[in-house]
Amino acid sequence: MQLVLTSGPFRALRHRNYRYYWFGQAISVIGSWMQNMAMQWLALELTNSALLLSIVTAIEQVPVMILSLFAGAILDRKQKKRVILITQSLLLFFAFVLFLITYTDVVQYWHLVVLALMRGVVTTFDNPARQSYMIILVGKEDLPNAVGLNSMIFNLARIIGPAVASLIISTVGIEMCFLANAISFVPVIIGVFLIDAKEPQKEENGKSVFAEVIEGLKYVYMTKVLLRAISLVLIMGTFILNFNVLIPVYAKLALGRNETGFGLLMSSMGIGSLIGAFLTATRRKEKINLNLLFKFILSVSLVYILLGINKSYKVACVLFVLVGLLAISFNTSANALLQLSSSDDFRARVLSIYFLCNAGTTPIGNLFTGTISQKISPWAGFYISGLVTIVLTTMVLITTFERKSLEKTK
Repeated sequence: MQLVLTSGPFRALRHRNYRYYWFGQAISVIGSWMQNMAMQWLALELTNSALLLSIVTAIEQVPVMILSLFAGAILDRKQKKRVILITQSLLLFFAFVLFLITYTDVVQYWHLVVLALMRGVVTTFDNPARQSYMIILVGKEDLPNAVGLNSMIFNLARIIGPAVASLIISTVGIEMCFLANAISFVPVIIGVFLIDAKEPQKEENGKSVFAEVIEGLKYVYMTKVLLRAISLVLIMGTFILNFNVLIPVYAKLALGRNETGFGLLMSSMGIGSLIGAFLTATRRKEKINLNLLFKFILSVSLVYILLGINKSYKVACVLFVLVGLLAISFNTSANALLQLSSSDDFRARVLSIYFLCNAGTTPIGNLFTGTISQKISPWAGFYISGLVTIVLTTMVLITTFERKSLEKTK
């Protein structure tokens, strides 16, 4: 066991503080995936509209678009542990409110919009805080493994959460998914509270938050590997990571399935994501580079095109395994590459830009795919997104090779 934790795929768990964090997250993310599926299905049941579903899923990412850069600058000044305790407590509260309004049968579509917006504000600070906290818990050498392990539990929950949620919805009611999520935040709050890792002391430099935002943007622009990786994350976040809209619409309107069929598609993608996360956890930091990101994003684009011409539910399940594997491999590798390529003083700001491009562009992508799915067909959201992604990624690829050639010439 000691050998496995020292050199195996679970080596980051040899750090006690990371174990507190990881086991708490392992429980919490199951509840989060249960709520995600239940909320998407509830929105579709209330409206029967792909476009309105896209709005309620997109609205959660609007704060990321507006506040993400400022969140990163603020987080580079703050102690991450304190921020995480506050954000996780607020997310627990929102889940409990959602349970109450659903249980009392007063829930309306606008309630979902407001709660999604409030969750979005909190997660804008929560995500970069948690991600930038991991390097404090495990150090640079074990960071890719920690990112991979974190992604493993996230995607194991993607398998378990929707499957359990679909069972709960069909038996005891959709509101119990929201209650389960509220309860699931308790272990992660306790785990973070027990962590005793020392964070670097933050010194006041007299700069405004706005000045530090500009400084962070310049840092990314001047660091070539960061700029190119962020460009790919922007394309991926806008045109590929629209699962919250694409999958329920595809399941119900294209393949004629109910909530159980929707849950199985989500679980299929979760199986692939789990495999991808495990592969990232076994990958050494020296193997994570831009070429790897190009391979992942072009491959998932091709799978999207196949989904756009597919009419079989069984084939769709297999294709969603591939989508999950490739998408999570891209995200975890991009996350690790950006952290490893950033200095300590800029890491939270770099991660906030990552989340801005990864999740903050989702409202645009959700509206794009939701509109296409409604105006053209439930299949069109996939094949058009895949084609657009290939074109834009090829442009970045060509630009990258041109710059490399110029650098060699000089």
